[in-house]
Amino acid sequence: MQRINATPFLKLLSYSKMCLSQNACKTTLSIKDMPRPKSLPIIGTKLEFIAAGSGTKLHEYADRRHKQLGPLYNEKLGGNTDLVFVSDPMLIRSLFINLEGKYPVHILPEPWVLYEKMYGSKRGLFFMNGEEWLNNRRVMNKYLLKENSENWFEIPVKKTVNNLIQRWKIETEKGQFIPDLETEFYKFSIDVIIAVMLGSSSSLQRDRHYEALLDMFSETVKKIFQTTTKLYGFPVDICQKLNLKVWREFKESVDGSLSLAHKIVGEILMNSKDGDGLINLLVNENVKPDDIKRIIGDFVIAAGDTTSYTSIWTLFLLSKNEKAREELYQRDSYINHVIKESMRLYPVAPFLTRILPKESIFGNYKLSKGTPIIASIYTSGRDEQYFSRANEYLPYRWDRNDARKNELVNHVTSASLPFALGARSCIGKKLAMLQMTELISQIVQNFEFECLNKDEVTANTSQVLVPSRDIQLSFTLRQPEKRQFDKVTV
Repeated sequence: MQRINATPFLKLLSYSKMCLSQNACKTTLSIKDMPRPKSLPIIGTKLEFIAAGSGTKLHEYADRRHKQLGPLYNEKLGGNTDLVFVSDPMLIRSLFINLEGKYPVHILPEPWVLYEKMYGSKRGLFFMNGEEWLNNRRVMNKYLLKENSENWFEIPVKKTVNNLIQRWKIETEKGQFIPDLETEFYKFSIDVIIAVMLGSSSSLQRDRHYEALLDMFSETVKKIFQTTTKLYGFPVDICQKLNLKVWREFKESVDGSLSLAHKIVGEILMNSKDGDGLINLLVNENVKPDDIKRIIGDFVIAAGDTTSYTSIWTLFLLSKNEKAREELYQRDSYINHVIKESMRLYPVAPFLTRILPKESIFGNYKLSKGTPIIASIYTSGRDEQYFSRANEYLPYRWDRNDARKNELVNHVTSASLPFALGARSCIGKKLAMLQMTELISQIVQNFEFECLNKDEVTANTSQVLVPSRDIQLSFTLRQPEKRQFDKVTV
């Protein structure tokens, strides 16, 4: 029988009782009583933050703060706003399930907010709030999140994966193949979304024009996230007024991405009258064409970063762990554990945010309406209280039937929430999981690969967690060999 350390669970139960019953929670503590780092007048902790790497190392900075101050602390990060950071799984769960309200609101990057305000660019679900968000979210939930909803987009996803695998096979037949993984997976992720928009009944011709458009689009999308990170810590409104280079680069990347995304969606709207893809499903729901362009345009932009980097991190981790790689080769069902473990160590969003819709009790503290709360998913996923041997890559920790789990005393699944929880959880999580599981499985089944990086690869925050340097993997064709288990074919 597996040994279970009761301490974390008793702690979570205690928090649950404390957080879920406001009437029973008699407290006079406010945000001013919350643990916080020492700071200087006016500039607060900004100098320390910059010295630690500023925005690119925010996940490590917050992780050190949690180790110093505990699972719940307050810091202004050099601004005027009190930010509440939380790494306790039960408190995070309480935030998403009980406190976010009917219309959850999250923190948007300041440059994105200013861009929308200055240029009147209406954006998709990520930017919507209130009834507008709820109405459009319900329509998207119907086709992307409900039970068995993945059945309709399974064929387009698998076709796109097969196209990539066949192209890589041709390259590896020539000899050692070292792809530009970031570019390859950006294009692939956007390819998947376009295929899902068109549906299984459509045949997309990959001509030179299409390839050039995809290259251009993937590059502009990457620059959005890169330039947003560069602007972090700067007074964005001043950068915009002075038209500084850092703002111009950000604006150009957003302009280009939105223009290309809307062009792609517009062309599909005109040319797929009877298709079975997402575009036509939304048309049949009487969603306005302009709203479809907004929603799908942002969906395409978001897809590039999220799934591509998780796939890169997964291949990197597998390249360093031959045993896990071979277990996946022998047993296809192991892929879900592999992806979960990759997202625990390198969650695509190291922070998840909500803004309290009303005065609420959070832990021992009464917080005002409008308080921004930042869930430190990177920290909670690497905390030994919740995951034994937390810094090791052990996919089997997610397999209930694996005897090796007996060695792992702590395993709190809710401490790893890569897709968040609640009404505003990731709309594309089913699509992302299908895409990543199919892609990684097929790569492992068809190729041997090794990491060529000599220098250490760490993580940087660029809105999402990205490698500190390009990950170089060398691929060769896998020689067929007898497997211990029959392959499950779909």
